[in-house]
Amino acid sequence: MKAPHARQDGACYAGLMRALLRVIFLSALAGCTFSSDPAHNESQIVTPGNFRAGSGVIDSIAVVRNKGTKKDEPHLYRLFIRMDVGGFQSVDVEDNTFFAGEAVNLTNDGRVERVSGTSLNELFKKK
Repeated sequence: MKAPHARQDGACYAGLMRALLRVIFLSALAGCTFSSDPAHNESQIVTPGNFRAGSGVIDSIAVVRNKGTKKDEPHLYRLFIRMDVGGFQSVDVEDNTFFAGEAVNLTNDGRVERVSGTSLNELFKKK
């Protein structure tokens, strides 16, 4: 014969497991939530006459210290880009919203645009 408190312990354990599963589910849901500022999809080229428009992939990024014009961001960021048509060029931008390995497009009006769908390239890259 079981003790009378055995049923209460089982009910308590089941309630605890349900609460734990709710917390895990809500945490996963919150982790999948995505919010993006449209300003993070592009940046202005500081010297817009010194580049050729086209698409490419960022090889590396360097900080150009104390050359920025923004008060809250005193640095510029130099993007070294391997162009899709061949060749290599660098451009200086005002904000650090890009990363190495990301596909970008240089426009005629002096913008560096992020090409959509490239932020997960490293995750799915075959080695």
